[in-house]
Amino acid sequence: MWKIWLDAAEASDVHGETFHSLRHYYASLLIRHGESVKTVQDRLGHASAVETLDTYSHLWPDSDDRTREAVDEAMGRNGVRTVAGLAQQSRSVTAGQQPKGG
Repeated sequence: MWKIWLDAAEASDVHGETFHSLRHYYASLLIRHGESVKTVQDRLGHASAVETLDTYSHLWPDSDDRTREAVDEAMGRNGVRTVAGLAQQSRSVTAGQQPKGG
């Protein structure tokens, strides 16, 4: 297996990276793109989801991440939308109308 890795690293010009670091990168990429614990477990060949979570749980978004994203989305990343505009949009949606611009 090590010979296969060395040959692949040489061919792809990833000198200095270990198999372990690329495996961790692969797992973190899957997690960032919303893959489930079960999928990451399967792709990495872990015996259980517990093993996957013990290693990578810090990479999955938590409630704090999701609430920050919700506020960013509602307010605009640069705070462009006003509170009055959001209140008007909220009233429109509640009344069954489509929000303007969305």
